[in-house]
Amino acid sequence: MKEEIIDLYHQGKSHYDKGELDETLKCFSDLFEKSRGFADARNIAGLIYYDKRQFEKAVECFELALKLNPNYTEASLNLAVTLNEMGKYDKAKQVYSSAQRVAHPETETLDPFVKGKLANMHGEIGDIYMGVGFFESAIDEFKKALALRPEFVDVRTKLGITYRDHGDPQKAIREFLEAKGHNPNYSPALINLGITYYSQGEINLARAEWASALKSDPNNKLAQMYLNLTNRKAT
Repeated sequence: MKEEIIDLYHQGKSHYDKGELDETLKCFSDLFEKSRGFADARNIAGLIYYDKRQFEKAVECFELALKLNPNYTEASLNLAVTLNEMGKYDKAKQVYSSAQRVAHPETETLDPFVKGKLANMHGEIGDIYMGVGFFESAIDEFKKALALRPEFVDVRTKLGITYRDHGDPQKAIREFLEAKGHNPNYSPALINLGITYYSQGEINLARAEWASALKSDPNNKLAQMYLNLTNRKAT
């Protein structure tokens, strides 16, 4: 029986490494019927169910993985992400906070993978706050994300947009320029920097940013539209 269990585990892992997700679930389902262990297999099964948008099953797998190993940081983060996706934000935040404490009390020493996961969680919460107009809360979450992963230009651009929508264009410009410094070809930062310049009456600066966005992404319709708009106004 023990050899059969180990064989099922290795078969499931092999299928997962090859991207054969249905076969992975079949092996792991058989495994779980025969064994109450294997926290990592339950975490993998949870990830597969998450990808299939079967969130209840995913939550069950992640919770079982954590029962087996309460210090399983990745399973905690995956559980928090899934709960967040289900709209259970308070519970997600509680799980996320526990994961952060388990990982390490000093975020500076976190593994880069964990830092990325935590940063994405803060970014997702910031999106929610921004969507309902809670600008200060959104800014706080985006800053927390960037404290962990300052090179996340998408989050920095969202922070800039939030500053601008909250009536602070100078801070917005600072964030867009910072994003541009990390990735000079990141068109959302270039376009939003141009929009912010335009709102301040700096038409030439705005056009320069939109032209840069179009140069890095010739099919960018927004950049072309804004350039066409300012061309018509200039004539």
